[in-house]
Amino acid sequence: MKAIIITGEGKVALNEVPQPDEASSGHVIIKMKAMGINAGDKFLISGNYPPGFFTQSLHNIAGVSGVGEVIQLGEGVPDKFLGRQVTVYRSLTKSENVVGTWSEYAQLPYLQCAILPDEADPLDYTGSLVNIITAYGAWKQLTDEGHKGVVITAGNSDTGKAMLGICQHADVPVIAIVRNEQGRKELEELGARHILIQGTEDFQQQFAALANELKTTAVFDGVGGALLGELLNVVPAGSTIYAYGFLGGNIPVAFHTGILIKGITIKGFSNFNTATVQDHDQLALALEEISKIIHMPHFKFKSGKDFQFEQVNEALAFVSSDGGKATLLASSASGSGR
Repeated sequence: MKAIIITGEGKVALNEVPQPDEASSGHVIIKMKAMGINAGDKFLISGNYPPGFFTQSLHNIAGVSGVGEVIQLGEGVPDKFLGRQVTVYRSLTKSENVVGTWSEYAQLPYLQCAILPDEADPLDYTGSLVNIITAYGAWKQLTDEGHKGVVITAGNSDTGKAMLGICQHADVPVIAIVRNEQGRKELEELGARHILIQGTEDFQQQFAALANELKTTAVFDGVGGALLGELLNVVPAGSTIYAYGFLGGNIPVAFHTGILIKGITIKGFSNFNTATVQDHDQLALALEEISKIIHMPHFKFKSGKDFQFEQVNEALAFVSSDGGKATLLASSASGSGR
């Protein structure tokens, strides 16, 4: 079968590799349709990650996300997976039998798959599960730690919109921060009620008043940099910053030591370190719950342009002005259109 393999740090190539023909225990074989390219896919290809960070693939196949149809079940896999469309994230569990995801067929543990509704267009979920499980794991952790409301700093990102959808479903108050008016309109269409535009003249004052009113003491931060520095000075006492990304670039975070008196906590967040992902029973429950709400528009992958496998280097270089990301189409999905 055709597969995109990693040939060196930052380098990939299209090649022929053996197709998985009999599902290993606890695994499913998936006929892949498409793979959305997230930052994690590029991180895997770069090779600049600590040992054990990613679940490796046989034949050194690239990719951690994708969508496709389950065509075979291994021993111990629930029957409900057979014949269903699934969105996948191959780093959720460890396995020595992983094949894919940037390939015509993939073999993955079933605990790396969320079942899509029958009426869903699978091409809407080509890179969704990594964003959804990150938001879900963070939501579970912050609520377990006693927080009653959430600030989303990267409001228009796929992960930020996923957190918005999860919080709306759970009736948790949210303050979403966006960069511009277009971002505000986009979140309003998703039902967001409390949206602030970064950089406006009275941004800090508005945020402080709203955060204290809504008791949003958990900050789900995918930006860092100057924005986080602004927020640290006005978040309510006892707030916790869950830092999972750095869209703010290399700008350092600056804050007054007075935040120490307010009991502000700053810590890194990774879905790999959550109880949701580390406990397989909790992970199975999380994936079931995600399948029940994934029809909400918040969880769709924002695709900017489709590419064939042969165009993988163009796909990796693709940049969209509106945040849309590249999608690779497996041969089975070529010409399907959107």
